[in-house]
Amino acid sequence: MEAWVITLIILAAALILILGVFIAFYYLKKKQNKSIVNPDFIAALLLYLGGNNNILKVEVEQSRLKIEVNELDLVDLEKLKTLTDKGIFVTGNTIKALFKDEAINIKNALEKR
Repeated sequence: MEAWVITLIILAAALILILGVFIAFYYLKKKQNKSIVNPDFIAALLLYLGGNNNILKVEVEQSRLKIEVNELDLVDLEKLKTLTDKGIFVTGNTIKALFKDEAINIKNALEKR
């Protein structure tokens, strides 16, 4: 094979690799900008949890939000399920919900209220 063909193949492969890296960074950045944590989301979450006074403690375990409440009867579990794509788990007065990358942001927003 001639040298110019090999050079052309190497340049094409390098260009494809560089283009792939740029596309990956673009989609990663785009995904990071789509945060569900906004005032309406936090207001709905507080409402479904029975209000600010019903929340005892908020923690993050891996990508799960762990919320301990005073009275589980005040929590609207069905509506709370609509806020997370993986559902919720209830043990005693503790509710665990999977929010993936948003759990820390939600915890911080709840603690500010």
